[in-house]
Amino acid sequence: MNSRDLTLAAIEGTPEKVPFNPFIMHLAATIEGIDYSQVYCRNAESLANAHIKCAKTFGIDHVNVSTDAYREASAWGVEVDFSGHTPVAAKQLGVQDFDRLDKPDMNASERIQNRVEAVRLLNTKVGNEQCIIGWIEAPFAEICCLFGLMEVLKLARQPDWNDRIKALMKRVIPVQLEFAKIQIEAGADIIGAGDSAVSQIGPKRYQEACLEVTQELFRSIGIKVPVLYHVCGDNSAVDKDGRDMLNLLASSGASILDIDYQVNLTMAKSKIGDRVCIRGNTNTNLLGNRVYGPETIAQEVTQTIEAGKPDGRYMFAAGCEWPWGPLDLSARNLGIAKALNDKLGVY
Repeated sequence: MNSRDLTLAAIEGTPEKVPFNPFIMHLAATIEGIDYSQVYCRNAESLANAHIKCAKTFGIDHVNVSTDAYREASAWGVEVDFSGHTPVAAKQLGVQDFDRLDKPDMNASERIQNRVEAVRLLNTKVGNEQCIIGWIEAPFAEICCLFGLMEVLKLARQPDWNDRIKALMKRVIPVQLEFAKIQIEAGADIIGAGDSAVSQIGPKRYQEACLEVTQELFRSIGIKVPVLYHVCGDNSAVDKDGRDMLNLLASSGASILDIDYQVNLTMAKSKIGDRVCIRGNTNTNLLGNRVYGPETIAQEVTQTIEAGKPDGRYMFAAGCEWPWGPLDLSARNLGIAKALNDKLGVY
């Protein structure tokens, strides 16, 4: 099996070995020696070349085009600031003005087309060898990008919060679906969907306001390719009424659930079973800190693989983005993880 086949096989069951799929963004730019915000996020060819180089250097089984959370948001009119180490919103939209905005023209959006071009270049250079992961924002994350997390959470004070959140998300999902489709047409094998803030609202609000719309989007994309659902933070909450966040996320329609280090992987596997493939979730706080030597990193990675591997449907990754600096530490720990995954991950 090549890397593409291995990654896709893990979605459906038990492959030859655990795919090695750490989530890489800044590290690829660092290895290539280019500025992340100014070059990696703005030049499609630089991104593609950097990710291919990083994947080949460390034996990673996928390449991806995720950079920052403001691609779709920029198409809607959010101003993006590229002056820091990663792009951020310089000026967001007002919730009260959103209904007056026209649906954006995806063909006219520079940042949308830049990402599509990166997928196309990856397909040309490593298609059929590497698994190519396109990227969008999940619906709740997208409205947070458009209006700001605090503005979205302020709506929770309103008695009709659920209906208002649903309405905002229903407005954005046609754009997200179109963005996913044009990346699929360009060569994406999987579409990743980031939901960085969903752990902040808990299982009750997620079930009542977000789940139905998220399912609608993911199931539409899933007709063409699998969806990877990237959820940051501690999503292991179970509320007093028995709503279980992990089970809700697993019912989203995604084929892969990317879980953060705060979630116990053994527990997640026992709850989710064979419903979706899990990717995760070595502790990034250990991976990016010089205090922890090679022995500690090896122990942490070993525990992750041993928890995730049984019965297949698992890909190795850190809890979130692999730390990128200092480079020697990042490279050392990624090399340890690769060696252990090759040794321990064989079925």
